[in-house]
Amino acid sequence: MRLQALLSQKNPLTELRRASSVVLWIALLGGKVCAVPATSAVPERIFSATGNVMTKKRTRLTCDHLKELMYLHEVWPKVREWTAIKKARLVY
Repeated sequence: MRLQALLSQKNPLTELRRASSVVLWIALLGGKVCAVPATSAVPERIFSATGNVMTKKRTRLTCDHLKELMYLHEVWPKVREWTAIKKARLVY
């Protein structure tokens, strides 16, 4: 297919289907690029946790520190889980 034909089409999914019959990796790439998440639960959870941290009493909290706190909020349960697994392996 020519670039002009791709640019003239209004629906990229139609062109993706046509191109996928010729080159399979285009279909795989297009599926990842054009995919829409089915849910917004994770961003909503992070947004809610951020709202709970950034209160009127913590107005001097910088953006960098807020990002670090939110990162630790998401990662800390996994770190505790890994630590527990590591300790369990050392015991046995």
